[in-house]
Amino acid sequence: MKPLNLFFGTSILFFTTVTSCKKDDNNNAPQTLYRKAVVLGSDSIRSFVTLDKSGQPLSIGVELGENALNNLPADTMPGMPDYMHPVPLPQFSNTTGVDHIEVDWNPFGHEPIPIYGVPHFDFHFYYITSGEQEVIIPGPDTVKVAVQFVPKNYVSGVVAIPDMGVHWVDTTAAEWHGTPFTAIFIYGFYHGKMIFLEPMATKAFLQTHPDYSAEVKQPQAFQQSNYYPNNYRIKYNPSRHSYVLTLSDLTKH
Repeated sequence: MKPLNLFFGTSILFFTTVTSCKKDDNNNAPQTLYRKAVVLGSDSIRSFVTLDKSGQPLSIGVELGENALNNLPADTMPGMPDYMHPVPLPQFSNTTGVDHIEVDWNPFGHEPIPIYGVPHFDFHFYYITSGEQEVIIPGPDTVKVAVQFVPKNYVSGVVAIPDMGVHWVDTTAAEWHGTPFTAIFIYGFYHGKMIFLEPMATKAFLQTHPDYSAEVKQPQAFQQSNYYPNNYRIKYNPSRHSYVLTLSDLTKH
């Protein structure tokens, strides 16, 4: 397969033209806008946002070329492996509240090792700026998160990961009950504030060419007024030879 970034340019040109023209009856359907791809593995990755006819966001996500799973780094570093890939956002994606996306490749997984110690990707959708992310320091985060802002059954070790934050996981997920980890949805906080949403998926799971979707558990309330997903989906697209991860059914809170 040709790397995705070799043919993304056509889509970018098309959607730039559409959004710069006056809308007519042919533009009443939802439109998906893509950003130029960046290199990942032997292929590439790009972000997208889907808008309804009034310009409100319906979904946001990333698309990986099939060969993005090949020739990934296989070594590691002390602590969290530092294979972080910023993925630029397309035009109008800021309407979602997502400031930027970062995809992290973990060749040997990360803590807790008995559960997440397998090769996998972390797909971070940050609701803070890159500058705010960069000043997150490691160690215990003693600022409590109000219970209404945490989904039911989510828990955390309240330890911040540098340049990321504190990860909260769903204890009802299958991997916490004896089934091997494939995919999970994580909430991220720092100093009491929700700062990112993060689907994780193993490389092995992606290689099965899945068509997987799951509900995103919701807290009682959100701290900031933004669009948040009710579901997420991981799907292999055979016609495009790509893997698509989508945060869908975005709802304004």
